[in-house]
Amino acid sequence: MSSVVSIVNTQAGNLYSLKASIERLGCAVEIADTPDQVRGERLVVPGQGHFGSVMQNLESNNWLPALQQWREDNKPLLGICVGMQIFFSGSDESPAASGLGWLKGRVERLAFPKQPMVGWAYCEFSHQDFRSGMPYFVNSYAVRESEQCIAKTAYGEAFCAAVKDNNLVGFQFHPEKSSQYGQALIQRALQL
Repeated sequence: MSSVVSIVNTQAGNLYSLKASIERLGCAVEIADTPDQVRGERLVVPGQGHFGSVMQNLESNNWLPALQQWREDNKPLLGICVGMQIFFSGSDESPAASGLGWLKGRVERLAFPKQPMVGWAYCEFSHQDFRSGMPYFVNSYAVRESEQCIAKTAYGEAFCAAVKDNNLVGFQFHPEKSSQYGQALIQRALQL
């Protein structure tokens, strides 16, 4: 397998566990600080970090028009945790910050038994390309409902754990921390 996957450097979180997870699939992986460093046809917006800070970092490094073009060109694009949340209009975490607005809905602080939700939880997929299983979650915020929702999880209350819209896939959980199950989901999402 000779695919090249680029990871957007959102200047938040540990990019290297994600990089290692994708490399185990046989791909070359690069971390791109700016859009002109992207090679290949697959792009990942990683998780971890604060919604407002991630959007600010993307804007200051000229990622917003590049991400829009990537979506319009229908190339595989995976968002993880906050990387998925930015696909929506906004978040309770940063009320003044706008998301990309590609998907209808808003990220909300949910009534979890403990904040944040940390650990393994069953995720039921309704899309034939992805199998249900137990990925690893670390989050306080999530989208309750989305027309593009393809997986649900419950922790105190039900929420959307994954979305898909054409080339766009988002996981609320961390597939890079979810062992072989998570790697299989990354492989499917990026069409490797």
